[in-house]
Amino acid sequence: MYQALYRKYRPKTFEEVAGQEVVVKTLKNAVINNKINHAYLFAGPRGCGKTTIAKIFAKLVNCENNKDGVPCNKCVCCTQSNEQNMDIIEMDAASNNGVDEIREINNKVKLAPTLGKYKIYIIDEVHMLTIGAFNALLKTLEEPPAHVIFILATTDPHKVPVTILSRCQRFDLKKLSIEQIYERLKYICENENIIIEDAAILEISRLGDGSLRDAISILDQVVAYTNEKITLDDIHEVNGTISQSDVAKLIDDTINNNLTNVISKITEYNDKGKSIIKIAEEIILFLRNTILFKTTQNIIEDKQNIYLEISKKLPNKKILEYINTINEALLDMKRFSNPKMLLELAFIKLVDENNMIENSEETPISQQIENKNVKETLDTKEKTGETINENKQNITREIKNNIKKEKNNDIIQELNDFIDIRINNTLAKFSKKNTLELKEQLKKTIDYVMDEKYNIYATMILDGELKAVSDEYAIFTYATTHLSTLFNENIINIENLIDEILKKHYKVVAVDQEKWNIIKENFNSKKKKFEYQEENNNIDEILKKLNKDNIDDMQSLFGEIVEYN
Repeated sequence: MYQALYRKYRPKTFEEVAGQEVVVKTLKNAVINNKINHAYLFAGPRGCGKTTIAKIFAKLVNCENNKDGVPCNKCVCCTQSNEQNMDIIEMDAASNNGVDEIREINNKVKLAPTLGKYKIYIIDEVHMLTIGAFNALLKTLEEPPAHVIFILATTDPHKVPVTILSRCQRFDLKKLSIEQIYERLKYICENENIIIEDAAILEISRLGDGSLRDAISILDQVVAYTNEKITLDDIHEVNGTISQSDVAKLIDDTINNNLTNVISKITEYNDKGKSIIKIAEEIILFLRNTILFKTTQNIIEDKQNIYLEISKKLPNKKILEYINTINEALLDMKRFSNPKMLLELAFIKLVDENNMIENSEETPISQQIENKNVKETLDTKEKTGETINENKQNITREIKNNIKKEKNNDIIQELNDFIDIRINNTLAKFSKKNTLELKEQLKKTIDYVMDEKYNIYATMILDGELKAVSDEYAIFTYATTHLSTLFNENIINIENLIDEILKKHYKVVAVDQEKWNIIKENFNSKKKKFEYQEENNNIDEILKKLNKDNIDDMQSLFGEIVEYN
């Protein structure tokens, strides 16, 4: 059976570990000087070597004849793999995160090692443990038997309770540099007789984003894709990205106000199955490299001509505006079902801003196109009938827009009325006891942050703060209006998640912190009387109307420029 390259080339000794010299040296010296701690925490981004170092260290501490921190590879502990060695117990906290699993560890730690001097417990993704599981681990972690070592690994150390952190010797592993990843990939390609361009290896190293495992996985995928010499185009074809040269063409067309080419290219990339999110990230990276080239010229030599041309056409301030616009679109893409449309709108905005500067007036691009068409028509056709016709169309369009605006205001007012009713109903029967109880119960929400169905809504609940609860209503607060609006737009899904967690239905609502301060003041001072009211409006219907109205507005603004799925 074929073995994936990242597994085949996983380091087996500390000497093979790339980019973590400080951690490796410290652990080797601990073994040499016999100053082995009872608990370690390895924190760092994915693919940087946390689990690998944990396995090598576990093997080394039990080696009977290690010399200067190097295992002998001859004794029983060295010759057995980690899967065969009963003294090395690995546990994935993402799937074994409950109290029962930790209690089982607590019951077994007292048992003596089978072969070596130590029994080592490696708990991967430890931040996924529940609060109860952390509490169960606490005492054992603080005072384990002399023959036990705990090695905890995590990508999110801030989610690990400080009571756990303070009982571990912590090592923060860093992302690998492009050069370090490049050297390792070069070694693998030579060993595996993979024919590949140096530029392609360099691009994989960059796309790995500090994760050696991710980079090796991309290489493995490209090797399966083609039997010929691997080129730069193959890398982007497999990874769903575009080259920096392609990005340069997009930016150049934007500078030249060639919106048709930009939209056409984005559509082409989307049709080819390219990742629109990755393309947006590549655009931001390109713009970042361009501004660095202008200020420091500290960019890879073979790319300088690409950055030089764009840097001549865009001042630093304009580049930063481009980055900000694309980044705002990128943030929205990650929670929107049609990222292609958002990227198109971002480029439309950039071209529109270019036209504002060139024309020295803030005329929208849609108006410029209309003005141009009017001028050409007047030059070639009879003025009388056509002009009257167009005036009628303009008046009709203006009337429709006013109707649309009034309708939109009605829907927003309907939503605000709904929110006010829920606030009233919560405070009319407010219970401090219910509030404290629900706060405690909602801690279980953290168990759903990795759930494919509920992860977004679990994150929304955890980002907010529960402020008031009655028998059936609850109010959450958020730092910004944007976040509270996002919550209210997803009320139905959030209520479904709470139903799933508590097996009880709550009608929820969210407000921003500023509005909550006013509500709280009115409630405490009794300036306003909060009375229970029946809900007459259906939130599902309100949100459907609001979403439909927003889509219609954009369609009327951009016409056929934007594609809707």
